[in-house]
Amino acid sequence: MKKLIPLLFCIAATLYAKEQHPITKVNAWFKEEQTRTTGTFHKFATLATVSRDGHPHTRMIELVGLNPQQGGLFFTHKNSEKVKHLEHSSHAALNIWLPQTHRQISIDGVVSQISEAEAEKSWNRMPRFMKITFMASTHQGEISSNEVLEERKKQLEELYPKEIPMPGTFVGYRILPQKVIFYEIQSKSFPIKHIALIGSDDWSICQVEP
Repeated sequence: MKKLIPLLFCIAATLYAKEQHPITKVNAWFKEEQTRTTGTFHKFATLATVSRDGHPHTRMIELVGLNPQQGGLFFTHKNSEKVKHLEHSSHAALNIWLPQTHRQISIDGVVSQISEAEAEKSWNRMPRFMKITFMASTHQGEISSNEVLEERKKQLEELYPKEIPMPGTFVGYRILPQKVIFYEIQSKSFPIKHIALIGSDDWSICQVEP
């Protein structure tokens, strides 16, 4: 029961104003990380899902977008393992490590597939080489070597010398947060940990023991 008290207090005490959504803070942390990063900054996250038989699985994804209204956006192949898991359960989690600022963000939420029209907008903005590479892999079994994929790429280049239409295997998902954990490592001191939880109509946040 004692372990539940901090979380119950967190729900009851709304310390964030309505306009201060936790994703706003996530994006602020991204900006600080980006200013300290040499080279291109990517919003990579570990996505955790669970299979139908209860086995957990994680993999790295890139967040294409993250905003308070729609949550986090990512794209994948329709034949991938993550899609099979999400068809079984829409609950998933993200873990984001920011090495330059020594911060960690955990997001628990519900995932839903975006419309084909919305996915196509993102597809049209992708560089040509990414489209070809995406289409070359079917995610459907063993291959003898990468030469198989390279040969498919050549065939696709010949088949689509100009525009490349979006394949039906290109799908996008949004994860809408229900819980966000902010964890900051402090030099020679205790880490700082905050938990943000969604209530009936607003978010609440409180600091808890790390």
